[in-house]
Amino acid sequence: MASCARREIIRPGAAGIFHCWQRAVRRAYLLGKDPLTGKDHTHRREWFIHRLQLLVRCFAIDVCFDAILSNHFHLILRTNPRLVKRMGDCEVARRWLRVYPGKRVLDENWIEPTDEQIEALVADKTKLAVIRKKLSSVSSFMAALSEYIARRANAEDGCDGRFFSGRFSCREIAHEAGLLVGGLYVDLNVLRAGETQTPESSIYTSAWFRIQARQAASKKKSTTKPKDSWLAPLTLQADHLGDVPCSSGERASDKGLLSMTLEEYLQLLDWSGRQLRANKRGAIPANLAPILERLGIEGDELLDTLHDFPRLFRRLVGRAEQIIERAREVGRRWMHGVRPAARVFRP
Repeated sequence: MASCARREIIRPGAAGIFHCWQRAVRRAYLLGKDPLTGKDHTHRREWFIHRLQLLVRCFAIDVCFDAILSNHFHLILRTNPRLVKRMGDCEVARRWLRVYPGKRVLDENWIEPTDEQIEALVADKTKLAVIRKKLSSVSSFMAALSEYIARRANAEDGCDGRFFSGRFSCREIAHEAGLLVGGLYVDLNVLRAGETQTPESSIYTSAWFRIQARQAASKKKSTTKPKDSWLAPLTLQADHLGDVPCSSGERASDKGLLSMTLEEYLQLLDWSGRQLRANKRGAIPANLAPILERLGIEGDELLDTLHDFPRLFRRLVGRAEQIIERAREVGRRWMHGVRPAARVFRP
């Protein structure tokens, strides 16, 4: 397959949704239990969560879905560059200094910047302009995540060198139906890898955090913070359709993701997981079919699409006409994914 420049996938300054993934070097079990040596590095997945919780407070980027496995991880990120444009200079400086305080911090805490540090950064207008762009940059977000994990793991192991095999890979998601398929793929990744048997036992996935928050809400445990408060809300609300800053500061924005309830999503996730795990191709249940019809997804193609998602959509997930239009924008005569898009997503 011909290579594709990152700028053809991620357009600087433009809002978008991106599926990003990165593997540990030599696909080693650096985030889980190694079956050969018996070493267990599962605790490092907690590092990911704590780091992500800091980054979504500072960057104008939402984490839509996530899955952390033994040797790689998946994230679906949504950029909100207009949120950064509305921030004052002091707020931009404060957020950046929390991520990069000027000295190495390899734990779950962050150092709150001093007024002197903020004023010094605000005074450097050229540097501040660059930082303002970085706060909505997927590349900067992934760098702030991956470098932290790599340095902390190397410090724990008493070694140096690469932790991840290379730069992260990504594909853009240009349509709500594609976001649903991508979200299901990410949430089911741990199950398909054989690390767990059910979505509710798939710890360190966005589905697990949302299920935990749902169970706590049903028991009316209002004294504790919801476990999914750092994730983007799953359901689109009529009053939160634009770029709405998060009222609690726990994440970038309060804008939802899909035109469906959490209950509907979990039902679809559970059914898809059962079919994929048993290698079946059963009929879509009657109560789930209208959800797919509403989003314009061919139900008969859903399981095959989830199974072959990385192969079918390498650069862009969306309707066929969206992929064709993107190819024209970047000066290409063709872009991979047109045929499966025409088959899976209704025009």
